[in-house]
Formats: sequence, C-alpha cells, structure tokens
Amino acid sequence: MSAHDVVMEAPVPVRVKGVYIAESGGSSPAPVVLLEDEQSRIVPIFVGLSEAISIHHALLGELSPRPMTHDLFISVLESLSASIINVLIDDLEGGIYYARLTIKGDSKQSEIDARPSDCLALALRAKAPIEVQEKVICDAGISKSDVEKLTSIDNYLQ
Repeated sequence: MSAHDVVMEAPVPVRVKGVYIAESGGSSPAPVVLLEDEQSRIVPIFVGLSEAISIHHALLGELSPRPMTHDLFISVLESLSASIINVLIDDLEGGIYYARLTIKGDSKQSEIDARPSDCLALALRAKAPIEVQEKVICDAGISKSDVEKLTSIDNYLQ
C-alpha cells in the first residue's frame, strides 16, 4: 500500500444522546443534536428548530395529532413497502455535515443524499441504525465539559 492509498474505516454506530440548546454570547440560541458512540465520544450536529423539535418528539416516542413531514415520509415509505436501512453521516466540510439515507424497497436499494437533521428524524422513527464515519467523529467531537454547557431543549419547549 502506498502513502497515497486511503484506508476507509468502517462507520461507527452512534445513538442520539439528546437534543439541546447551545447558548452563545451574542447570537441567538442554536438547537444541537448530540450523537454518542460506544466509547462515549460525542458529535454535535446543529439543526434547525423545527428539525430539533421533530427529533426530540421521535426520541420521546410522541406523535403529533396530525402527521408532520417526517411522519408523512415514513408513512409514504410504508405504503410503498419500502424501509430505511440505515443513516450514514459521512462527511464534514466547512462546518457542514453530509449524510446519506439508505432505503430499500422490493428488490431495489438506494442511497439518497439528505440533510443529517432529516436523516436523524427519520432514522429514529424507523428505528434504523445511525452511523458516523470515524473521520467525522475525530474532526467534530466535543468534550464532556462542552456538553455540560448545553441546556436541554425541554427547558425551551415548556
């Protein structure tokens, strides 16, 4: 193997630790989803408020009286006899995360480029595995002390 060969490491399984609010000095509070692997490494993914609420509700197993967008997507997949196989957050470039949603229907499997926030909301509803590339964990991981500075989104939704 030459120095130019890239060794692709296997993606790392993660779980959604929770949805939080990061409060920074002058700017408005920002919703952040924390992903955690088995080694307790934590990756923050900043998301929009509506996606944060959707992810939070999925974590709690709460359903809206009327289907929200992510619930609708799951219903459409089910009506087409398709399912989400997994979610992979595979890149981080210029502060922007990139993700892929793998869907299987009948005999066809497809990978779809999607925002990580949508992928997380869908994976939680479908109980599909979530994975992150090792490189992304190394580049974006935060410390336990950074986590302690975050506030649960519950404090904002009351």
